[in-house]
Amino acid sequence: TANAPIFGIDANGLVNEWNNKSAAITGFSCEEVLGKNLVEVYITQEYRDSVKMVLDNALRGKETANFEFPLFTADKRRVEVLLNATTRRDVAGNVVGVLGVGQDITERKQVEEEKTRVGQELQTFIDTANAPIFGIDANGLVNEWNNKAAEITGFSKHEVMGKDLVQVYITEEFRASVREVLDNALLGIEKSNFEFPLFTKDKRRVEVLLNATTRRDVTGAIVGVIGVGQDITEMRRLMEQETLLFQAQAANDAKSQFLATMSHEMRTPLNVIMGMNELVMDTPLTDEQRKFSQQIGTSSESLLVLINDILDLTKIEAGKLELVTVEFDLRTSLEDAVDSVAGRAMAKGLEICCYMDPAAQTRIMGDPDRLRQILLNLFSNGIKFTATGQVYVVVELEEVTATHQTFRFKVYDSGIGISAEGQKKLFN
Repeated sequence: TANAPIFGIDANGLVNEWNNKSAAITGFSCEEVLGKNLVEVYITQEYRDSVKMVLDNALRGKETANFEFPLFTADKRRVEVLLNATTRRDVAGNVVGVLGVGQDITERKQVEEEKTRVGQELQTFIDTANAPIFGIDANGLVNEWNNKAAEITGFSKHEVMGKDLVQVYITEEFRASVREVLDNALLGIEKSNFEFPLFTKDKRRVEVLLNATTRRDVTGAIVGVIGVGQDITEMRRLMEQETLLFQAQAANDAKSQFLATMSHEMRTPLNVIMGMNELVMDTPLTDEQRKFSQQIGTSSESLLVLINDILDLTKIEAGKLELVTVEFDLRTSLEDAVDSVAGRAMAKGLEICCYMDPAAQTRIMGDPDRLRQILLNLFSNGIKFTATGQVYVVVELEEVTATHQTFRFKVYDSGIGISAEGQKKLFN
């Protein structure tokens, strides 16, 4: 009636004892097994040698405790048994057999195997996680280092195990703060989203966002710290770039605002100067005074063009430059642009002219002011860099569709031209 399986064999290995618990566990009754060879009949071939050795040793007086082996039941189930094999003697002290007292440890083995499986799965998860994971023991020595941590830092698991994490792998600047976080976790005070840098084997700086979690054993005692990190190097770089971009945009906006304000402020007194100069030109002047007044007028007009260009630049940078669409005569706009710079060209002894196919349809829709501004800039540059000769423009009708006409404007001059290096800067 014992609550443990108990069996006995004689000196020949034949069963001579088989209690109720043995029968209950295996499904073989006492009548079925008595007189049978225990090892040959009831032990699988895989374990026969080891079980026979334990029983033979006991028959020689050498007993064995806590020997594990499997028994297969009548319905082919596997039962794990923990066996104590005790030598059985008669009253004269002669060895007459072996008494085996066992324990059914099937459930315990299943629990242990499940724990092993879960542990292996957890280790695999840690090793293959897409985040750097490390562990330290109560002394701050590394006892866990997954594949991602090795990939990011360049230090293999073999290199870091047993090393002092803070002392060896954290720069002096951050040792105190990192050690404080880990020491607190060893006291049960966990930390989330702690940022610090790790320096890799090849001296690169890696920014890490860390969660430090207290590690406990089955009794709840603190045995170390698990650190789960995130490589935020790229995120930090993008944030810094975004900050720099924002600063650059703010500086550019401030510059544009300053230029716009300055241009407006300069244009008001300049218009007064130009107006007063025109009034002076209408009065009786000596030849020298008229020459001076003309120079004032020319310089004022040049300065006004520059101010208008600055205003346009600020509008372009702010994305506020708008084109209007009105009907105008292209030939008239072209001639007006030529007339505006003719005085400067003649003052330098230059010839300035334009050519356009007389048969071309010149009543078009567009922005005449912007076109005139572009032509004036091109003419002005041509005149500025031409000492002798001519500046002229040719307008060709390039394409006509049902809704659009495309004109090509070619400005020629006999000046110094643009160097190859300068052309690379202007055109692409």
